[in-house]
Amino acid sequence: MAGLFDKVSDVINNTAYEISDKAKEITEVSAMNGQIRSQEKSIERMYLEIGQSYYENHKDAESDDYIGLIQKITSAKETVEKLKEDIKTIKNKD
Repeated sequence: MAGLFDKVSDVINNTAYEISDKAKEITEVSAMNGQIRSQEKSIERMYLEIGQSYYENHKDAESDDYIGLIQKITSAKETVEKLKEDIKTIKNKD
């Protein structure tokens, strides 16, 4: 009977160690995935900064590799400003 108890005890201990190891692994992977997401967000912000800076420095250029995109951004900005003005007008009617 003692042999059976020892075997059951060993199985329980081994299972506990495996669960503990798996939990540590999951925690480490989760932390690394968090770091990856943080770095990717940082990269996206830097891309955005580069793009905004490029746009501001080249928005008046007549010839540029990105002239089509620059024109679309300018048009979208003008639309945003018009919509903001329309919102002000609607709010002032009250």
